[in-house]
Amino acid sequence: MQLTTGPSAASRAPAASGPSPDVSKPNRAPATRTPNARLRLSREERGWSQERLATEIRRFSVIHEGREAGVTGNMICKWEKGDKKPSLRYQRLLRALFGRSSVELGFVDDETLPSAAGAMRSGMGRGITPAAPGGPQQVGHEVVPGGTLVLQADADVIDPNGISVERRDFLRLFAAAGGVAVVPIAAASDTPPWERLSAALRRRASVTPELAEELGQRTAGLYGLEERVPARVLMQRVTDHLGRLTQLLESTGRTPVRRDLTSTAGETAALAGWLAFDMNDLPAAVAYYRVAIEAAREADDNALWACVLGYESYQTASQGRHDQACVLLGEAQRRAATGSTVMTRAWLAAREAEEQAARGEGRAALAALDRAQEAFERGESDGDRVWTQFFDRGRLDGLKVTTYTRLRRPAAAYAAATEALRATAPGATKKRSLLMSDIAEVHIQRREIEAACHFAAEALSIVAQTDFSLGLARVRRTREHLRPWQHTQAVRDLDDQLRALA
Repeated sequence: MQLTTGPSAASRAPAASGPSPDVSKPNRAPATRTPNARLRLSREERGWSQERLATEIRRFSVIHEGREAGVTGNMICKWEKGDKKPSLRYQRLLRALFGRSSVELGFVDDETLPSAAGAMRSGMGRGITPAAPGGPQQVGHEVVPGGTLVLQADADVIDPNGISVERRDFLRLFAAAGGVAVVPIAAASDTPPWERLSAALRRRASVTPELAEELGQRTAGLYGLEERVPARVLMQRVTDHLGRLTQLLESTGRTPVRRDLTSTAGETAALAGWLAFDMNDLPAAVAYYRVAIEAAREADDNALWACVLGYESYQTASQGRHDQACVLLGEAQRRAATGSTVMTRAWLAAREAEEQAARGEGRAALAALDRAQEAFERGESDGDRVWTQFFDRGRLDGLKVTTYTRLRRPAAAYAAATEALRATAPGATKKRSLLMSDIAEVHIQRREIEAACHFAAEALSIVAQTDFSLGLARVRRTREHLRPWQHTQAVRDLDDQLRALA
């Protein structure tokens, strides 16, 4: 019997014949629906639900327009699905609330832009501001301590794709978005005195617990996006957020809220390190991990320290140093024993299991799996930290598959794979690509080569969408194990897919 999975199998099924068309009605082209992924991305980056975004728009409208907004979570859902498009008023509010242009929020298609903007898009992820400070693409603005975005008087607000943002509305409405103040330089006539005073007061204000919580939610949102957004696309957003946190820390004294802000900055740096690792920039990954540990030390946050060590274990394992990975994971679990969520301990124990299995230490691997299972069952209702959002039952079962496969226990691996497929929702997520590769390994051990290639191809399809280097490495390892069958059609088809990604 072979394991099956939904999306690919469904795509090969013949379409059911529907009822005959009603020739008495005029033929109409079906309405096209284009989901607004950019609006959804901006919302999830802040860690907001659709209902929360609706609430924020209503609050923002009352404060800055003096009138109610009838937006609901259901309306947000329709905007993101592409069933409806926000009215011009809501587009203006959303631009101000997120501090982004119409293109960056998906209200204007790239195809409608003038060709002259093409040079500005070169080398950039869609909707992402270029990272080179001071270069020719830099917009005329700077950020000063306290989170203030300062617009130069002689600069237009231009999005990365060359479209002008309404400058007056931007200045007026963006002032309170995300706790960031906006004030033009040397342009007193452009802004009423009360708005300049308001901006100055905001600029001098200390970090409040509410702002610290909002920044923590932003970090959580970025962690959530990491599951499906390519690292090269997400990195700019993460480093921008880290820059804001850094500026606030520079202007924040030894107050109780500083500890929370420091932990959030450390979490963000840890995510930046993981993204750098995914982009094969190992020196940058190490640098981010070191500063994340520095933040963990200052905040007395052993859970954060444990997270960073867990991330580092992937880097050493990718270089074949499984002994060193186990050392890192042992230290991580020691630090996670106090002041950590149970789910963090479950993740670290499961990671140790697959690394012990890679070393051939079967008894230690199975003991680590037992600890992971026990912690997971106790921690399902436990309050997670941002880095354990991905660690659900499906991911735990996936790590079991890896462990059993490395221990050459195909029956146990097959049973774990069946449970993993049942627990994992379909979708192009990075953790699903790892699961598909691991299931392919199970089928190789069972000498079911067509099934192995099917799952490896599905993993590769997700890798192509998410640009996930760890997932690609897993597929390549699977291909090495298929060497004895390299002349079969299934393996040749997989090779074609691999060459397309080269």
